[in-house]
Amino acid sequence: MSGAPRPAPHEHAALRALLGAWLLDACSDQESAAVAAHLEDCAPCAAEVRYLYPATAALAEPSPHEDAAPRGATAPPPHDGTAAAGAAGSPPRPSGDRVTVLAFARRPPAPRAVPPHIRPYTDQVATLDAVLRDLTAEEWDTLTVEGWTVGQLVAHLAATDSLLTEALDAGARGPLDLPGDTVPARTRAWTSWAVERSPRSIHAAWRAQADALRAVLLGEAALPAEAERPLSLAGDPPLPVAHHTTARAFETWIHTRDIALRTGRRLPPPTTRSLSLMSDFGVRLLPLAMRMRGTPLGRRVLRLELTGRGGDTWLLTDPGQVPPTGPPDARLALDAMEFCLLTGDRLAPAEAAARTRVSGDADLAEAALAAASAFAGP
Repeated sequence: MSGAPRPAPHEHAALRALLGAWLLDACSDQESAAVAAHLEDCAPCAAEVRYLYPATAALAEPSPHEDAAPRGATAPPPHDGTAAAGAAGSPPRPSGDRVTVLAFARRPPAPRAVPPHIRPYTDQVATLDAVLRDLTAEEWDTLTVEGWTVGQLVAHLAATDSLLTEALDAGARGPLDLPGDTVPARTRAWTSWAVERSPRSIHAAWRAQADALRAVLLGEAALPAEAERPLSLAGDPPLPVAHHTTARAFETWIHTRDIALRTGRRLPPPTTRSLSLMSDFGVRLLPLAMRMRGTPLGRRVLRLELTGRGGDTWLLTDPGQVPPTGPPDARLALDAMEFCLLTGDRLAPAEAAARTRVSGDADLAEAALAAASAFAGP
């Protein structure tokens, strides 16, 4: 429930006019709350949202003519590909185009009162929940990354969610008490559990675990400066709680996209807010990723410009280095969505390089693109 006041009948026309903007995350907070509340009670507007949704999803895809654009174009064309054909080249099912909004019409996105660092996670959970509700029993057995079925991939997400939930609050363990103190060990326990379970039980367990994590995050968010509190997950170097939450949103989005690609469904693009936080998270890890890959920045400076929705500009240096006063050694510009796919190991560095504008030290730019996925897991 959004908690927004119910609109009076005379407001129906005004709210109906906002539906397209609401799907594109272009409404103000007050407008979004009013639209979400209205959709709970207005069947005609919910039907209109379902009608508009395929056009919204199509905005995530490049135009068929964009690949022919010169490299000097103002911004690289976006590259997502969630509209690609399913397994064996089969065309996507038309009903799958609207799957996400069906759930949003029944259960509107989290209200804007959710803290900004938590909102992307709740958005991605809602999207994956909608996709899973639309899958057939056979599609749950579709192979995805790491040779896992859809069911095992969903279980993997629940495994990492459970570790973060326990790190935040040892008493909030979620629906299953499975062993494993690291992400690989906990993943083995959850994916093994999923082998003999029905899609409904896997879906319910994942959703219960996601809800448990969300509840803990919302409780923690009430504490002063909690978003910046350093937290170590499974023995890894500590990161702020806000970064852990963004990482969970990022992985949930990447694996929702994996499932959509393999089952012929289309997804709307992440909201601008989500893209901004996910890309910023990837950028902040890039100097460390380059050091891990043996190509540290050293005393060099990289100017990274992410274009399009959720984009921004950063000057990157090695931790502890004072940026020189002169110009950066290299400038690299690419689309924010493409950068997120690159850091998630869903876009090859060579393909990203072909869509990237580079000036200055070409070797430094190439090393940055090659290292971007250093922290990508299964």
